[in-house]
Amino acid sequence: MVWTQSIVIDESAYPLNVAQKAAYALAATVSILITRQDGNLHLTVTPADLRIDAPHLSEAQARVLITRSLNDFALRQQIQLETSGLRELLAGVALREAGV
Repeated sequence: MVWTQSIVIDESAYPLNVAQKAAYALAATVSILITRQDGNLHLTVTPADLRIDAPHLSEAQARVLITRSLNDFALRQQIQLETSGLRELLAGVALREAGV
């Protein structure tokens, strides 16, 4: 059975680039169309493979996958922001110690 699901997320919690990464990561499983409206992202979700013999994915399962992926990429982005200075410092020390 083919279904379409609409999910609205607050762009301040999940920026566009996070939603895009989640959509790309799940592209083999679900197709996600992202639109912006009034500070929110609207995700229109459908199964990626509409063949009759494709494994069945319920709307609830798709929502769980999308939520996990959004959280994963949002956390990765936050960690990257919080550790950027430390990574640069470590790289600088390593280069100085290597004589570069």
